[in-house]
Amino acid sequence: MLNLIAAIRRKPGMTHQAFLRYLHEVHGALAAANPLQIRRYIQNHVFDASFGSAEDPVYRTEFGRDSVTELQFTSMEALATTMSDPYSREVIGPDGAHFNDLPSALALLTRPAVLMPPPASAGDEGHVKVLHFLHVSEGLLPADVTGRWRAAHEEVITEGAPHTKALRGCVQHGQTPGAENALRHFGGGGEPAYAGVGALYYDSPDEALTHFPSYERSLRDWSAQAGGFYDPSRSFVLYCREVTVF
Repeated sequence: MLNLIAAIRRKPGMTHQAFLRYLHEVHGALAAANPLQIRRYIQNHVFDASFGSAEDPVYRTEFGRDSVTELQFTSMEALATTMSDPYSREVIGPDGAHFNDLPSALALLTRPAVLMPPPASAGDEGHVKVLHFLHVSEGLLPADVTGRWRAAHEEVITEGAPHTKALRGCVQHGQTPGAENALRHFGGGGEPAYAGVGALYYDSPDEALTHFPSYERSLRDWSAQAGGFYDPSRSFVLYCREVTVF
């Protein structure tokens, strides 16, 4: 399974609420009208965020993301067929200019690894999803991070601290090469390399905002012990509501 993940922000002059409304009601409806070979389409609507590390106040991450798109495909062929289809190129792609600040978009192709099965989606009143974008440490490749990242997570959750008991699901989306043309569909270009995206699930906003920072600090400590597999000052966290389009 492949996930194409794109973190985007609203275009200048647009409010956050207007952006989410357009993204869901207009852009989402266009995609649902002709899913092509997309197996699943999720919008993660951001309601809070954090950037960099408290120990490094001069964070180097571009500020602000309003939503994260997840498109799931069964194969690289399905992805390529979908992105090259005239409906993608002539309808879906151009509509992005109505809401997406295209130059700042960040997209990556990933393979998900389910470490703890997430809860079933329950719409706006359901769980909270925290998306942790991990920037690769200098001198490493994304492929170097996967094993260390998983080992660090497993060490953290065995500690038995309150922040581990609050966790309701965890999926690690590790970056995989390929699909450069598909990634350009979202805009951007020249972004720093991200090893992947951690998706962690909590029962409520309070649970997520209380416990995820402690989890991330523990993960950062284990990263340091493993030689620093990710760079906290270039990483960022988005607190989201998961909205299933189809």
